[in-house]
Amino acid sequence: MASGNGTTARVFSSAVQVATALGALVLIGVILWIDVATTIWQEMVILSGLAAGLVTFLLTTVFVNRFLARQVEARWAPVTHMALTSLLHQLADEESSDLSRGDISPRTLEIPTAADAHGLRRELDKLRSRLLKEQNHLTGVLGTWSGFLTSTGDNGDILRAAAQLALQLDHVRDLALEAEEHLVSPGLSQDDHPGWAELATQIESCNQHHAALISALQTRKREHTAEWLRRAPRSGAGA
Repeated sequence: MASGNGTTARVFSSAVQVATALGALVLIGVILWIDVATTIWQEMVILSGLAAGLVTFLLTTVFVNRFLARQVEARWAPVTHMALTSLLHQLADEESSDLSRGDISPRTLEIPTAADAHGLRRELDKLRSRLLKEQNHLTGVLGTWSGFLTSTGDNGDILRAAAQLALQLDHVRDLALEAEEHLVSPGLSQDDHPGWAELATQIESCNQHHAALISALQTRKREHTAEWLRRAPRSGAGA
């Protein structure tokens, strides 16, 4: 599902870029036609200056900047590949993944299942400690590569998935604290307070966000590798 949403977003983004480029070309063509076929720019100096500035702006933002961005992405392609691989390996679950075989599994949080208040409190303590560890781990891993990824290539899906995961970790922590406050009776069970159901739901959502981040990284790495290999013969020929 997450991969499908990311693909749809990229297709829409590409369509918007194509439409923008076509619109810019049409507008530039109209301005040039007016310049050749009429004397309006000669008669209205202010408008001619604005038209010239608009043409320069469109050429720069729609074509020149995009061309330069592609050149930068191609130049740093090996580093991008290293960054994506590093993120994927560090954010994978250490126990259930086999990195040497490329088998990546997302990290997961366990839902508290103890039947008594003492057991639930102990599991909530473990959950909060795990949440803090996951938040620090995510921040540390992204801190290494986020600056590079934001400046090269189309890595928006990865950063958005990471941000959504960070927000969900915070939300689960708040729910865990709220649930702990209701552990006032030794005989209290999970069915005695509706907040437990919400906590379980949000933990599952957190696990889904973990999976979405891994999926975004895998998708981006596949796309980047395919593009890199496609450009490699051309780069070799140029060398």
